[in-house]
Order: sequence, then C-alpha cells, then structure tokens
Amino acid sequence: MKIKWRRIGFTLTELLIVVIIIGVLATLALPMLVKTLEKAKVGEAISNLNLIRTGQKVYYLEYGGFASAIDDLNIENPNSAAAAYFDYTVEDADSSDFTARAQRKSDAPSPYSTYYYEIGKIGTVDSKPDPGNPF
Repeated sequence: MKIKWRRIGFTLTELLIVVIIIGVLATLALPMLVKTLEKAKVGEAISNLNLIRTGQKVYYLEYGGFASAIDDLNIENPNSAAAAYFDYTVEDADSSDFTARAQRKSDAPSPYSTYYYEIGKIGTVDSKPDPGNPF
C-alpha cells in the first residue's frame, strides 16, 4: 500500500511574501490614516469653537457684552476634557466682538502644530499659521 504524504501548512517563503505585502499596504495606508485622524481633531475644534460662540451669544444677551474667559460662559469648558487636543482661549472680548482661538497642543505632529483656528461673532472659522512657531 502506498502512502501519500500531504503538505500541511505554509512554507517560510509564502509567509515572508504575505508579511511583505501587508507591510507595503500598511506603508501606503498610514499617511492617509494620520490625515484622517487630524481632520477629525480639527472637526472637534471647530465644533468646540461654535459651542464657545453660542455661549458668547447667550452671555451677550444676558449682560450686554462678551465674556473675556471661557469659564464665564454657561458651557462646559473644552479645556477640561481628558482628551483635549487643543487649548481654547477667548481673546479681544469687548462689548462689540470677541475672538475665540483653538491652538493645537505641542504634542501634535510637526505640520499640524503650527496652525490655530479662530472664530468670531460672525461665525466664520479662520485657520492661520502660528507666527510664534518657526516650524
């Protein structure tokens, strides 16, 4: 009686080829993942800036001027969030206008840490490079 031997499993060459293909695919997908994550963080910042703007509008209706600090508004301070990626401040607040700013924290990747986002009474969000950051 003749016994046929069957090969069970994969050879080392087959496994190496699969690992190389997975590595190439991961290398191509990683930059897109970083960009997508950063877009989500910027979306969160814009949402928080709109929340600050809404709080400022309510504050203006109650007191006739804009608040100079986020803590004066009747909203949850976005700086107190555990996973806050931005530092939020209110600048140039007076009786007629205000500017709320979201500055990316220093742990951000290099091209993303140089920008900040601002919103005013009108509601237009502006993105500008930070003049104090040389990178």
